[in-house]
Amino acid sequence: MSSPETQIRTGNSAFSLKGRKAVVTGGGGLIGAAIVRAMADSGASVTVLDKADDDVRALFKNSDPPINVANCDVTDFDVLADMVNGIDEDLGGIDIWVNSAYPRTEDWGAKPADTPMESWRRNVDIQMNSSCLLADYVARRMATRKSGSIINVASIFGVVAPDFQVYEGTDMTTPAAYTAIKGGVIAHTRFLASYYGRSGVRVNAICPGGVRGSNQPDSFVDAYGKRTALGRMANADEIGPPVVFLASDAASYVTGSALMVDGGWTAI
Repeated sequence: MSSPETQIRTGNSAFSLKGRKAVVTGGGGLIGAAIVRAMADSGASVTVLDKADDDVRALFKNSDPPINVANCDVTDFDVLADMVNGIDEDLGGIDIWVNSAYPRTEDWGAKPADTPMESWRRNVDIQMNSSCLLADYVARRMATRKSGSIINVASIFGVVAPDFQVYEGTDMTTPAAYTAIKGGVIAHTRFLASYYGRSGVRVNAICPGGVRGSNQPDSFVDAYGKRTALGRMANADEIGPPVVFLASDAASYVTGSALMVDGGWTAI
C-alpha cells in the first residue's frame, strides 16, 4: 500500500475508500445512516447490520451502488462471534467496521433517581458490552490479514460531563449510564488500538456532540447551540465524513484516538 503522501502526489486521494468493504452496525439510525452514505459516496462497498425491516431497507432502496442490508441483533451475544466470522468470510475480508448501533431499554432517558438498577445493568450490557465484543471479534479477524480499521461511535459525554442547563424547561436529560457506557467504549477503543496496533489494525472512536433530530424542543436546540463554539447543533451528515477520514489511508498514522466532532463543545 502506498503512503498517503505518495497517493496525494500521484492524484489518488488518500481519503478514498474505493475497493474497501465496510460494515456499519445500526446503519438505519440517524447517525448510522449518515455514516453509511458517506462511506458509499467515498467508494466503499457497504453492508448495513440492523433490523432489516421495511423502514431500514427503504433508506437505501435507491442507493447507487447498492447498499446491502442484513438483519442483525447486536444484543444477541451468543451469535456475535459466529456472525462476525461469517460476514468476514462472505465478504472476503472486512476492511472497515463501524459500531454505530444504539440499542436501549424502553425506560432509557429517565433521570438517575428514576432509573432502576436492572435498567442500568441492561443498558451497559446491550450498549457497551455489545460494542466492545464486536470490536474485539472484528479486530481478531483483521489481525490475521495485518490490516483493518475499526471506528466506534462514542460521545462527547464519554469525555466530559453533560451541561444540564441545556435541558432546563424540557423532559430531556442524559442518563448516567450513557456517560459510563461511552467512556467505557473510548477506553476499550484505546485498549484494542494498543493490543492490535502491531498487527496492522487501527481502532479509533468518534465523539459526536448533539445532533439535530426530530422531536427536539426548540428551547433545547437553542440552549445547546449557545453552548457550542459554532453556535448550533450538528446535522447528521456532518458526522459521516470524519468517520470516512478515520477509515481511510489519510488516517494511516491515527489509532487510539477519540475524535471530537462537537462544534467546539469540549473546547470551551
